[in-house]
Amino acid sequence: MILKHLLGYVLALLYYIPWITSDVPVEQALPRPLDLSLTWYNEFCVQLSWNVPEGVDASCELKYIVIYTNNRKSITEKKKRAEFKRCVALMGGVHFSVQSECNKDQSSRSEPAVYTIAAPTELVKDFHCFQNSSVTINCFWTPINNTPGNLQLYYSRIENKTAVSPTLRCSEYLPEVDKTIGCHIKGVDGLAVFLQINGTVNGSPVRNTFEVNLMDNVKPAAPKVNITQEEKKLILTWDSPEHSTPKCWDYWLKYTKCQNTLSKLIKSTDASRQRKQKIPYDSRCQYRVQVKAVLTRYCGSGESDWSHEEKYGEDDWSNLVIAVVIPASVFLISILFLSCLMKHREKLFPQIPQPSLMFKDMLNISKEQKTFISNLYVPVEEDVECNVSLENKLPVPIMQPDS
Repeated sequence: MILKHLLGYVLALLYYIPWITSDVPVEQALPRPLDLSLTWYNEFCVQLSWNVPEGVDASCELKYIVIYTNNRKSITEKKKRAEFKRCVALMGGVHFSVQSECNKDQSSRSEPAVYTIAAPTELVKDFHCFQNSSVTINCFWTPINNTPGNLQLYYSRIENKTAVSPTLRCSEYLPEVDKTIGCHIKGVDGLAVFLQINGTVNGSPVRNTFEVNLMDNVKPAAPKVNITQEEKKLILTWDSPEHSTPKCWDYWLKYTKCQNTLSKLIKSTDASRQRKQKIPYDSRCQYRVQVKAVLTRYCGSGESDWSHEEKYGEDDWSNLVIAVVIPASVFLISILFLSCLMKHREKLFPQIPQPSLMFKDMLNISKEQKTFISNLYVPVEEDVECNVSLENKLPVPIMQPDS
């Protein structure tokens, strides 16, 4: 009976639910952008475009969330127009995602419309560039094994995120046997540059494009060091890199005095001593000096190689004898003395008998003697066979006197 009434209530509830919920508005998700497409408007920059989604409430002002991902870097921008421009590097692939958003409810977004540029076939590996001065760049790479040797490099300076300077071709390649491994680029200034390597794989054209932030890849020429003497001091001077202003550089100073090596960091804030140092001079020692320039973090990232080692003075052989020969001689004599001592230690240091051990030895001797007496060795008698034979004695002839 109870089950019958319960079943009746359930059926009645199912009948009235559509009538109750019909008056509650259902919020529909925003439709995503339509017909997402991409075009290249120069060698390094693309334009992404799409159509406005259909079925959107007229009171809703649409905006678009564009997410651009390239080489582990992701950038998000909001756009009012149905287009997006960006200069991109192809290496690692490029991924675009576009979503619709209503100004009435910014937490509600549509499903994304996506467009992906697949990573191209690699023509080279270990591609890297260094800015040597404010207007020169050196780029290096290693060709893949099956890459032909006729690779071509093109480059453009990045003016902003959607524009680049006219594309130029490398005119000074760095050759190695039958292939190119780098390019020396002149006349390029700015903060960043796009570079493109063109080649063919299996008869099809392939291009690899790279983006290089020049301020994070600085490697100027090593400083040139000059040494002069002024009374009892040495004056060390060196030149500043051509890249950036002198205030952007710190310097590591390393010098060897006789056999001692010292180093010092000279900060850019010490303008009066930045490229000039005085050190005490000892005429008995030879000095060897090197300097390395390091870019401060406020101006970028990078450093030069160590400068060529400059020498001043000659080593005093007496110092060399004191520092090397005498310690070596003392060490050798010590080894010989210890060897001789170990060989004749029994004669030099005879062992002193201990009374306790003497009594112990006497007791041991007494025991051994008793054991010896009680266990005397008795030899076994041997049987000796004797064969004795007797012979008759022959008569002695009697001598007769002559008649």
